[in-house]
Parts: sequence; structure tokens; C-alpha cells
Amino acid sequence: MRARLAVISFLLLVSGAAIAPWARADEPFARTRDYDLQNARIELRFDLDQRQVIGQVTHTLTTLKDGLRELDFDSVGLTILSARLDGQEAHFSTDDAKLRVDLARAGKAGEKHEVVIRYQGSPKKGLYFILPNKSDSTQPKEIWTQGEAEDTRYYVPIYDYPNDRTTTQMIVTVPRDWVTVSNGKLESVVDAGPGMKTWTWRQSQPISTYLISLVAGEFDESKKSWRNIPVEYRVPRGEGNRIQPTFVRTPDMLSFFSERLGVAYPWDKYDQTAVDQFTVGGMENVSATTLTTRGLLHPELARESLEGADGLISHEMSHQWFGDLVTCKDWADLWLNEGFATFMAALWEEHQYGADNAAYARWRSQAAWFRQRRLFDVPIVTHDFRDSLQYAGNIYGKAGLVLEMLREQLGDDAFFHALQRYLETNRLQNVVTADLIKAIEDTTHVDVDRFFDQWIYGGGAPRFVVTTTYDAGAKQVRLQVKQTQDVRGHVGLFQTPVDVAITTVEGTKSFPVTVTKADETFSFPADSEPLLILFDKGDKILKSVEFHKSAAQWIYQLRHAEDVPDRADAAQALGDLKGNDAAISALGEAAAHDHFWGVRVQALTALGKLGGEQAEKGVLPVLADAEPWVREVAVEQLGKFTDDPALAARLTEISAKDSAYRVRAAALLALGQRKADGALSTLEGAAKTDSPDDVIRRAALRAMGELGNDQAAPRLLEWLEPGKPMRLRTAAIGSLGKIAKKDESVESRLIALLNDSDFDIRFAAIFALGERGDPAAIEPLENLRKNGDTPSTEGPVIEQQIARIKNPERQDRETQSAENPANGSPAANGPERQDAGRQIVERLDKIEQNLAEMNERLRKIEQQSRATP
Repeated sequence: MRARLAVISFLLLVSGAAIAPWARADEPFARTRDYDLQNARIELRFDLDQRQVIGQVTHTLTTLKDGLRELDFDSVGLTILSARLDGQEAHFSTDDAKLRVDLARAGKAGEKHEVVIRYQGSPKKGLYFILPNKSDSTQPKEIWTQGEAEDTRYYVPIYDYPNDRTTTQMIVTVPRDWVTVSNGKLESVVDAGPGMKTWTWRQSQPISTYLISLVAGEFDESKKSWRNIPVEYRVPRGEGNRIQPTFVRTPDMLSFFSERLGVAYPWDKYDQTAVDQFTVGGMENVSATTLTTRGLLHPELARESLEGADGLISHEMSHQWFGDLVTCKDWADLWLNEGFATFMAALWEEHQYGADNAAYARWRSQAAWFRQRRLFDVPIVTHDFRDSLQYAGNIYGKAGLVLEMLREQLGDDAFFHALQRYLETNRLQNVVTADLIKAIEDTTHVDVDRFFDQWIYGGGAPRFVVTTTYDAGAKQVRLQVKQTQDVRGHVGLFQTPVDVAITTVEGTKSFPVTVTKADETFSFPADSEPLLILFDKGDKILKSVEFHKSAAQWIYQLRHAEDVPDRADAAQALGDLKGNDAAISALGEAAAHDHFWGVRVQALTALGKLGGEQAEKGVLPVLADAEPWVREVAVEQLGKFTDDPALAARLTEISAKDSAYRVRAAALLALGQRKADGALSTLEGAAKTDSPDDVIRRAALRAMGELGNDQAAPRLLEWLEPGKPMRLRTAAIGSLGKIAKKDESVESRLIALLNDSDFDIRFAAIFALGERGDPAAIEPLENLRKNGDTPSTEGPVIEQQIARIKNPERQDRETQSAENPANGSPAANGPERQDAGRQIVERLDKIEQNLAEMNERLRKIEQQSRATP
């Protein structure tokens, strides 16, 4: 889902998930600080066998209050060995969440102290050991951190909330053949005894502590520069051939963002490091972004993707300005980080791939957000949450769309000038939404209070019902607009500008209007009866519209509308007209000939929905489309025409011969969905076929789940064995969620995987157990959630799957759409599919890509999406 989906995938799931009452809540309001942390000198070494960190941190700080008697540091699960205050041993105490260092006397505001803390522990979160094991003896050794939201405290006692900033030093001792990455400049690498080296990194500009980062391990490197700033890439050892196809556009992105914002890239260097089993799609640590390896592109597959990994990379890079240079003061204003990163990734897409691609992505993102019904009543800025990503679909997807609307209303010059003021005025500061409003109003002299009140501090979006009539005598079009959203709580009536376009035989005229009421009628001159009327031409407003048109009007719109979203609307509407030969013919024409791939995809999807012999004939010519992501969708639609037995042979041929691996994979899945005779044999043969990243083998295993044949269970169980590639194990787990549901041995095997040390395996098993719906899984899932050892991304998903099991008849539409990543559900905004274990936001997670919108953005991460490139 592109990272806008950054997100993008997991994040959509999280957006509506219930948070367990035993889960530690992220703090919604900024803390009152007792001191100003000025520098944190963090010294780490590791016991790999025990997966233990041995550390010392030296905090330099200044007190902010009179009468302070102790200094509190966030610390979870760490054994504190000693504490020294200003060079003297200090008394300290601990509880489950805090380390308290006694000042021995009542202090005064402005006093400076140095606190040295020695500690050790086996972190349950925050810092992760990825090491060879019985499942994968070739796994490169890695250690990496993930601090957001409040997990830095699991590996270092520290002030762990975003409303303070500090400079840092990261001094880490690791095996001689390892490399390390951290914030800021590398100051030195020195020998540290037999077989060891010590690396010292210094971050000289103050940052929020959740953005502190360390990656260490066995990596391949590529070192470049951009405008004399080091730009470096690291991937797990053995995957160096993926660096160039994955990161090739990084320098261009840095140039584009610097120039568009009028604020140069603000840090000493920019590193991007891909790590295995990362718990999110990407993390924007200052000057040192960490990414999941699921986003790396195999050189042979890069040509099959229009945008590659750009969505994720641009999302995380833009955080270096929005989130790092200026950082939200509290989690209620997290949209200032994530909404802007979502918007900036869309801006890069528009710049690099054209306005049509960006408009189509926006159209899909709007639809994705509306599918997340639990989000509708909740404002973007809210303090009513337990987890900072509880409403990820709002702070990523909706917020990105709202910023695009603000850009449209202010105009590019005013909008980007305001962003420049916002960044420069608040450089290296913590911000709230009011700071953005002030920057906008100071530069544009436009009052934006109403805009922010309804779109940021208010919930929902307008739901329009539009009807039109033409008065031939008066030569007027009358357009009635009703707002039908339920006006209550945080959701009100919207005042929003709308562009109405009317096309007659004389041409097209646009009429800007402002909708303000629950029910109002507008009149427009028209010399003859309109051929086409568009309400919100080009789909600029976040909204839903019920606009009844005849089949002929929708067909005209599909053929003649200027903007991609309007043609996509028409294709979607025609897909609801069962038995209409003219509609099917028009869709077939668009599927074969529309100049933009996204409209061809929407036309194909509509034909698949309509079904029947004529619709099938409309799909078949598109098997020759030049774009593999369009052919892929055509193949998927053929899986729906179950009345034509000849298609099974055609799909089998495609699965073996198409030039694109993603299309061949889609053909295998279509065979499974058709439940064709002999399909299991074909899939078993495909499971023996080698391909880049095991695309074909993985698709065959997933297709066995779609086939629904319990005879596939023994084959799938074989792929669970330790030593099998991770991608294949997770694909097999996903399919076992769909078959042999009465087989207790399969259920038991999946439950046992909840204790697996690999995040990806656990994540796939959680989804598979939710899919199976056996109540026997509830207690093990609850135990996993309660033990507190799960990454923050995992807990809400566990809760969601428990709810699926307990209430199988009441699954929300958003739950159904946010399918198990092991089964490669389509990304609404990107051309890649994700496989099991993949993070759902992105942050697209995120990440929605995160889920519908974030879901939409992180789904570019490993596997091609069904609908888009």
C-alpha cells in the first residue's frame, strides 16, 4: 500500500481493533516534565546466547521545578545494577514501569545533574535479536531497535515520551565483522578486545527519544552521497543485489522533498537499513530509517512493479521533516507526523508517476477510508484512545487526504509557503495542531479555523445525495444536494467547496459552489440537456456520493470524463448493472482501451462482478495488455467465471507461460478460487517450481487454501517444518487457516506456532486461527496477549482475531477487507501484495497501508497487489 499505506497494511487493522484492558496504554496527553533531558550517552553490549543487553546510560539533565526530590526514568523489565548521581552512588527504587533516583535533598529549578545508570535485561520489546535458529540456520545475525510509541524504555532507562528532546551518543560493542547504524555521525570504530569492535555514533541535534535507533549485525552495504551528505544502504548479508532496484530513487526523493518544501534535508546523513522480521513496515528514526526486508525488490521482479518500493521509502523519508525535525508533542497529534508522511508520499507519486496515478490512488484511498466504519465518528485529533495507533486509518489515510484538500483550497504557492514556515519556525521543537494553524494563517492570511474544526477536530465526512433535473424552458440545470451523514457527537454538517462540471453538446463548463446546508439546490445555465454532470469533478473532496444516473449517462462518463476518478466511478457504477449488454460492452471497451491502467483495472473488476459469457469476452482480450499489473487483474477476474470449464486450461497455461511472475501467480490463485477439477495436482506441481523470491511456489501454497480441499493439508503441513523458507512457511500457515477446520491436529499445530520465536510465524498463526474460528484457540491467543511479550503491533491484531472467533456472524466489513496478510489480500492503493507476517499501516502500516488506507500503503511491501501497480 505504498507507505501511504505506510503504513500502511497493519495500521488499518489496528485502526478499529479493541485494545485489551490489560495492555499498557500509550499516554494520550503530554506529560508534565520534571527535568529537561539534554544528552543521553548510551553504551551497549550484548550476550547473544542469552539474548541479553548489558548497558550503561549517562543522562545529562536540568531540573525544571523547585522541591524535586527524585528523578524518574521510564524502565520496563530491566535489572538496575547501580545508579550514580553527580559522581556519587545514589539510592534508587524501581517498580514495573519506573526507575526513581533519589536526589537526597529538595532541589531547585535549573540545577544540572549527571545520572549514570548501569543495567541489564532481556528486552521483550524495543530491542530485538534476530539470530540463526533451527528454523533457519543461515539467518544473518541482527539486532535492531523499534522505539515508537513508548518502547525505548525496554532497553534503556530514559525519559520515554515525545515532548522532550535530547542529543545522544550510541556506543555499541559488537563482533568485529558486524556493522552498526545509529542516529547522527559515526565518530569512531575501535578495537575492543578479541574479535570485537566498539562503534561510537553522535546525534548532535536534539531528538525525541522514541526516535533513538540502533541496528547491528551482518549486512551488505552500499555507500553513496547526495549533495555531500552520506547516503547509505544496508540489507541483510546475501541480499546486496536488492539494494539498487529498491533504493534507486532515494537521491531524487531527497532533492524533490528539499526543494518542494523549501527546507533542505536537515540531518548529517541518511541511512536506510532493511532488517528481517521488522515489526512494522518502516520506522523514521532520525537520519537512520529502518525498513522491513519485505520491501526489498528482487532484481528480476522489479520490472513487474510500476512504483517498486517508492511508497514505503518516500513515506519514511518524508518523516525526516515531519515527525523528526518537528515532532508531535503528544500522541493525540500524531497525525502531524503520519498524515504529513502519507501526504508527502502521495506528492512524490504525483511528481514521479504523474497526476493520473496520484488521482487514482486518492480515489482508492477515499473508498478505503469509508470502509473502516469504526473510524467515521472519531476526529483525527482525539485523546480518547489506549493505543496511539488505535485510529491509524484516521491519522494516516484520512489525514493525508485532508491535507490534499487543504492544498487544493489554498493553492500550491500558499500551501507550501505555509509548510516552509511551519517547519522553520518549529525546527527541532515539539508541536501541536495549533502550531500548524498559526503557520498557515501567518503566511496566507486565510482563516482556516472552520476547515480544521470540521476535518481535524471533527469526525466523519459528508455523505451526499445528489439529484438533477433539466428545465428546457428556462435552460437551467437544477442540482439538489443533501448531506445525509448522521449529525451527532463529533460529526456535523460540512461546509466545503465543490466543483460542478456540466457537459452539453456545446462543451464543458465548471461551476464552483460551496455546500453549507443539509439540503440545498443550485441552478446552472445550460443551453441544452446535459450529456454529463459531475459533482466534485476529479474527486477532490473526501466524501461519499449517491448520484443516480442512467446506464447511458454512466457509459458516457466512462468514455468521455477527463479525470481518472470520474471514469473509475463510472466503471464501478456500471458493475452494478446486471444484465445490461450496453454496460458490459462499454466496460469491455474501457478494459481494453482506456489510456490509464487504473481505469482498465476498474473496468475489469466490474466485468468480473457482473459475470456471464459476454463479460468474460470483455476480459479475455486484456490478457494481452502490456502492463503485468493489468494482466494480473484480468487473470483474477477469470477465476470468477466458473461456468466456463475451458478457462481452467487457459489459466493453467498462463500459470506456466506468462512473462510476468505476478501474472503466473495470479493464475494459480484463480485456479484455486475456481475449485477446478484437477487443480490440486497443478498446484502441487507449481509448488516444485523455482522462481525469484519463490513467487510461484508461494502462490501455489496460498492457492491450496483457496481451493478448500482438505487433501492439501498434509502437503501444507510439510511446509511448516523448521528449515523451510519463511515466506513459504507463512503462506502454508495462511492456507491452513482455510482448510481442514475440523482437524484438531491442524488446530493444535497452529496453536503451537503462537510460541514461535519468529514474529512472522506468530503473526501468520494468529490470523490463521482467527480464520478457522475454533474456540479452542481463544485461550492460547489471550495468553499470548496477556504475557506482555508481544510487539505493540501484534496485540491489537490478537484482539481482533479473538473477536472473529467469538462473533463469527458479526464481522465488520473492515475486518473482512483486512484479510490475513498470509493470503495476499489486495492493497487498495498499491500494486504489490503482502504475504504472511507482513505488517498490515503501513505505519501502512504502517503503516495503510493501515490499514484500508494504511493497508493500502504497506501492501506494496512484498507481493504485488491484485488491483494496482
